[in-house]
Amino acid sequence: MKTDIRNDTAVKAESLATVLGGQKIIDIPAFEVKHGEVMVIIGPNGSGKSTLLMSLAFLLKPASGRVIFNGNPVETQKQILETRRKIAVLFQESLLLSGTVWDNVMLGLRLRGVKKEDAKPRVEKWLKRFGVLELAKRQSLTLSGGEAKRVSLARAFALNPEVIYLDEPFTALDSPTRQSLLEDFESVLRETGVTTVMVTHERNEAL
Repeated sequence: MKTDIRNDTAVKAESLATVLGGQKIIDIPAFEVKHGEVMVIIGPNGSGKSTLLMSLAFLLKPASGRVIFNGNPVETQKQILETRRKIAVLFQESLLLSGTVWDNVMLGLRLRGVKKEDAKPRVEKWLKRFGVLELAKRQSLTLSGGEAKRVSLARAFALNPEVIYLDEPFTALDSPTRQSLLEDFESVLRETGVTTVMVTHERNEAL
């Protein structure tokens, strides 16, 4: 039975603690992100930001506590798998697979069972929105860092995620590329209103 804890809350954590290598990395009494909110967590390297993000995204299993998604506790493996289909995660590395740009953006939709005729316009829309549609037939491993990051963003947004998590996504880019991409990313967030949690150690990036 699902219990609707709070309708306006997208992600909530209670008494969340994660242990890695026998060491408690995070111990968070309470955490909450509302629907449509953009939350940026800033802190130095090694402060546990990425561990918190991975725990919220169900990529790390907490030692204690729980994560609540859309008002419902996510506890069983089935619930975790169902919730992962509603989120997207971007890392510092673009993590593109061998194949074309088009194939990479299409992959997530295919894995989630989206029909080809429905997936194609979504792939085209987001490649175009992030300015890389002309690269659709390019091999992904030949892309520059900025191009690869744009493809990664297109892949994430094509999934129509309810929540998007970003782990230091722009850190490795040169300054002009990063600034241009941040402006496009901010514009997309305003257009879509997608709930967003991002971690960074860069103050300017956070702002």
